[in-house]
Amino acid sequence: MLNLAEILTIIIGLLLALVFVDGIRRSIKNRKNKLKVDLVPSEKLEKEEFDESEDISGQLVDENEFLSDVTESIEDIPILKGHNLIIFNLCSKDLETFSCSSLSKSLSSYSFLFEDKGFFTFRDNTEKILFSLINAKKPGNFLEDITSSDIALVLDPGKSPKVVESFDLMFSVAQSLSENFSCSLLDENRNLLTKQMVEHMRNESQEFQRQRLANAS
Repeated sequence: MLNLAEILTIIIGLLLALVFVDGIRRSIKNRKNKLKVDLVPSEKLEKEEFDESEDISGQLVDENEFLSDVTESIEDIPILKGHNLIIFNLCSKDLETFSCSSLSKSLSSYSFLFEDKGFFTFRDNTEKILFSLINAKKPGNFLEDITSSDIALVLDPGKSPKVVESFDLMFSVAQSLSENFSCSLLDENRNLLTKQMVEHMRNESQEFQRQRLANAS
């Protein structure tokens, strides 16, 4: 006949066996759940991700799309014929941040013109365009009380009379707008602007100016 110690040993052994079996059961169940997740068709996921990114990017004005959309109506904007453009983007979380009136108020300390075709230009004392400010979302202008969350400042080195001075002024305007509207200042690829990128862009403007002077001589 079993004594008390032997009975306790058998009971403890049974309990340990039950815990072990339950652990195996849980492990198998978790593995099945993971397999179910992995079995979701990759094509479906890729399609969903593509559709989502398409919806987001489709709201913005691509430079090439902008060219084809407004060439006939805005023939004199620098972005139309420029091949080497210097661009600052500003992006706000508020969909209605930027408008003709809000930008005009914020730019009051600068010399600018709001063109009849719905974009801003900054000119020198001879009325030559230094750079332009456009709505970075379709239709690309601020006519008829249009508002936007994205704008772009565009400098065409091939047309600006003083490229480096134009760049410095454009960067000053971009910084001012970024602070006034509490929005993100981005580079031409819509990445957050860094000091290194600003230096690189300014070096580019200096090279453009150097080449212009070399060609003129």
